Amino acid sequence: MTLPVHASGVSDALHRLHDRLAELRALRHSGVRRFSERVRSVLVIASSSRGGSSMVTETLRASRALVHLQAEINPFLRLAGLGFPESGTGSDQLDAAHVATLTPAARELLDEELARDVGTVADVPDPEQFSLDVAWRFAVQWPTLSLDPLAVAARVRQMLPSTSPWDPAAVTLTVLRDLHQQGVAVSPWYYDLPRDLLHREAFGTPSPRAPGQLIVEEPPFVLARPWRRAGSADLRDKTLVIKTPSNAYRLDFLRALFPNARLRVLHLTRNPAAAVNGLYDGWLHNGFHAHRVDTPLAINDYVERCEDNRWWWKFDLPPGWQNYTDAPLPHVCAFQWRSSHQAVLDALDRGGVDSLTLKFEDLISGPDRRTVSFERLSDWLGIPLDGEFRQAVHHGIAPVVATARPRAGRWQNRAGLIERTLDAPTLHVAERLGYADATGWI
Repeated sequence: MTLPVHASGVSDALHRLHDRLAELRALRHSGVRRFSERVRSVLVIASSSRGGSSMVTETLRASRALVHLQAEINPFLRLAGLGFPESGTGSDQLDAAHVATLTPAARELLDEELARDVGTVADVPDPEQFSLDVAWRFAVQWPTLSLDPLAVAARVRQMLPSTSPWDPAAVTLTVLRDLHQQGVAVSPWYYDLPRDLLHREAFGTPSPRAPGQLIVEEPPFVLARPWRRAGSADLRDKTLVIKTPSNAYRLDFLRALFPNARLRVLHLTRNPAAAVNGLYDGWLHNGFHAHRVDTPLAINDYVERCEDNRWWWKFDLPPGWQNYTDAPLPHVCAFQWRSSHQAVLDALDRGGVDSLTLKFEDLISGPDRRTVSFERLSDWLGIPLDGEFRQAVHHGIAPVVATARPRAGRWQNRAGLIERTLDAPTLHVAERLGYADATGWI
């Protein structure tokens, strides 16, 4: 496929990445051809960044009636030339025309990579597949570094015990140690791993810089897990769950990408104060780098913390982001929250989409309210809330890509800072989402 060139070094790195992934594709078999045409049901979890979509998705993984990507869809879109800035929209926005204008090579690559990723957590893991999946993740997480994915796969096979369960964190840390000893500039601080574990491992301290000049998978990086590929029957009979906050700007694109699927949207909302606080934490975290921009940023509270930050926009990239390149960081966060929900509301207002709205506050307010919400969701999807799925809903799950320990009302520590961001446009969206009364925000 022909890749657009926006910076020679980045373009060269992307070409080398495609070569490495081609080696893996020859070994990572999916058994499904014309993947996107075979999918019959899609659930898009639409939310703002730091709106709770990771927690909801991880809970849904406990259901045997659904299939998932192992993480987010962004890496696959970037590999197909549909990321920023290659898409030509100047933002994360994609529409149906982007599907129609994909080259045959790019469409085939997107289909093949998705087919190799969609599935469920494996009951009986395959060591060969797991080792190749670990290698694929390392390749897209460190696209500018000189590492051999086939050598990574061989090392994983070597270290796996003869019986499962396998510990993805231990596997990842072992590979990282090996690569570091070989002089490859990898760091575990960009992974979704417990900080106390990394301190005990004597891996030094996290760097605020991006992990490289090219981002394919955004940090914090996910860990490959034992996985069962979806087959044709799964794609026919089960709903594919897609979770990525940037998809708020891609609903028409996703409908076109899966032309034979029933598309449903779970609109997951969270009050603006809590979401802005989470975004603020994320911008100051050593991860969440998403878009390298050509125009240097001058975002107060952010760029002065690290010189490299002026080139990196974090989280989703809404249309109109150029107007916020020199805004105070809390206002950037409010703009991201407001823009994503407005985009979802606009899409739902156009009609033709079956949707359900859940409040994240109901999902973190104890097992009873959480169970009621997931019962609504399960009834709507037509799937049973039973077994391991019901247990996960009742007991809750461990925090996922959290920047701080979850706590109701944590945003109130920054109340004065955040309240100044609640301008008329933000409050208008909040009211439409059912957050008119700020006294109930948690």
